[in-house]
Amino acid sequence: MRNAARFARLILGLLCLIVLFCNLEQAVCGVIYVDNRLGNNTLNGISPKIVDGQNGPVKTITRAIQYAKQGDKIILANNETPYFESLSLSGKRFSGLGKEKFTILGNGAIISGAIKIPPNGWRQSGNGLWKVTPFRKGFFNLYHNGKRLPEYRPAENQAVKLEKILPGNWAVHRGAIYYRALKNQLPPTESFTLAGKSVGLSLIDIDGLQISDLTFEKFRMDGINVHDRCKNIVLENVTCTENGRCGLSVNGTSQVKVIDSKLINNRIYDLLITEQAVADLRKTELSKKASVSE
Repeated sequence: MRNAARFARLILGLLCLIVLFCNLEQAVCGVIYVDNRLGNNTLNGISPKIVDGQNGPVKTITRAIQYAKQGDKIILANNETPYFESLSLSGKRFSGLGKEKFTILGNGAIISGAIKIPPNGWRQSGNGLWKVTPFRKGFFNLYHNGKRLPEYRPAENQAVKLEKILPGNWAVHRGAIYYRALKNQLPPTESFTLAGKSVGLSLIDIDGLQISDLTFEKFRMDGINVHDRCKNIVLENVTCTENGRCGLSVNGTSQVKVIDSKLINNRIYDLLITEQAVADLRKTELSKKASVSE
């Protein structure tokens, strides 16, 4: 009987330690605030407003990621100005902790990969054609005043014929973008941008992540690339649009749940699934059929 009582007390003690440990797991999860208008990367990110010399929002998501630890939440201010950043999360540090997922809450903000074309980036090619040669090749998109311009693309296996590019349209030819200007238009004096940064958000080896209320647009490759070995990934009210290759790419053995989201108007694919990956779409809009490739 005495041994049984001791055993029962030991079990009870162990259970108390487990409960305490679980509570500690929840307690250490923090919140980091980001504000691309009022924030400053010398601040600690623990407050949505600047309180004193140290307490206040950081300016970039990249800085918030540097501060972040497992199970944390990053909250973005939406100032109607995009965050021009490219993000990468990898490993346990950016995974969930206990019941808490590592979270990025966008509040309707936009993360953009657009890069402005400088005036000296244009070269005249005659007959109203202007040429710009991006440093990185492979996938392209061209925008004017923030709006994607229509692209001339010949039929499959047909060569691009520059004379067929209509005014206000563009085409890719031999690694360069050719744009035919509108009447009296001078591209070097106007606001043209390229899909320049490679990927909006890249994930690898993550377990427990939620992205909510956020748009990824105008990236050269993908809005979001879930590279491999990711699980318990939730994208809710996320938009991936106007990216040069794909809106959302899910690869390897990754598993992603996409809820109330939009994967629309991306240049090649809206959703690309490769290898053994799984994408569970719920109330999600696509502008073209998902592509599945082994």
